[in-house]
Amino acid sequence: MNDPKDPPLSDEEMAEAEEIQRRFVFHKPAAGQAQALRQMKLATWNLNLPVSETRRVAMRRHTDREQADVWVLTETHDGFTPGHAHAHSSAPGRDDDHGIEHRWVTIWSRYPLEPLETADAQRTAAARISPESGAPFIVYGTVLPWVGSPWRGHPSAGGVAFREALSVQAADWMRLRRAYPEDEFFLLGDLNQDLVTTTPRYYGSGANRSVLENALEGAGLTAITAGPGDPVRRDSGPCACIDHICARRDSNWQAVPAVRWPDVPVPEKWLSDHFGLSVLLTPL
Repeated sequence: MNDPKDPPLSDEEMAEAEEIQRRFVFHKPAAGQAQALRQMKLATWNLNLPVSETRRVAMRRHTDREQADVWVLTETHDGFTPGHAHAHSSAPGRDDDHGIEHRWVTIWSRYPLEPLETADAQRTAAARISPESGAPFIVYGTVLPWVGSPWRGHPSAGGVAFREALSVQAADWMRLRRAYPEDEFFLLGDLNQDLVTTTPRYYGSGANRSVLENALEGAGLTAITAGPGDPVRRDSGPCACIDHICARRDSNWQAVPAVRWPDVPVPEKWLSDHFGLSVLLTPL
């Protein structure tokens, strides 16, 4: 600010000052124009039925440390929250074999969300999330059948249940991508299949791996946590990710290498039989 005793600026000096201000001072976006998020963290964790308060307290220490913007929690319970205000879950009671407070999937978000319909209401949940600044994006949470798990009457043997459930879910992915072609799309959850590129293999089967990779490719998605991006194989080998975080192949976000927790050689089964995973995204 000019001292009151200073002479007033000339018209030329005033124009120069206004130009500097226009170029370097932050401007709020115009109405209808979203300011891009500078970064975003996504995380997923299979909580393996978090019923006891002791386990919930321990889990909350990990979720508080991660500070993810969006969580996809699997094999979860309505009594556990990572602290976000907005949530959408799969059907209560899992496959009707647990109490209604148990869920296969719950999406938690620090931003408002709109639930989206999925073809498997028991084992999946999807939402369109709208940050206060930035464009909306889709999150699809899932649990695919594990080895030994039937699905809708399809047997586990030979990967039949896995393939049938995956076919239904992959159709969801493509339908939602067509419905919201401009939105980023993120798939997170327990896919019950490793995607390692080095031996030894960890979990699942070669056949299930192939159909999963084909389904992701067909939907224009890539697994951030596959191959060299697998933080479990990197930091706790020979274990590997069977939970995954996936994004559009043509995403406008780039991923910092994913991390896993707890920082131990194998999952601490008293806590969960799965590692948690998170990835920090920054815009290209």
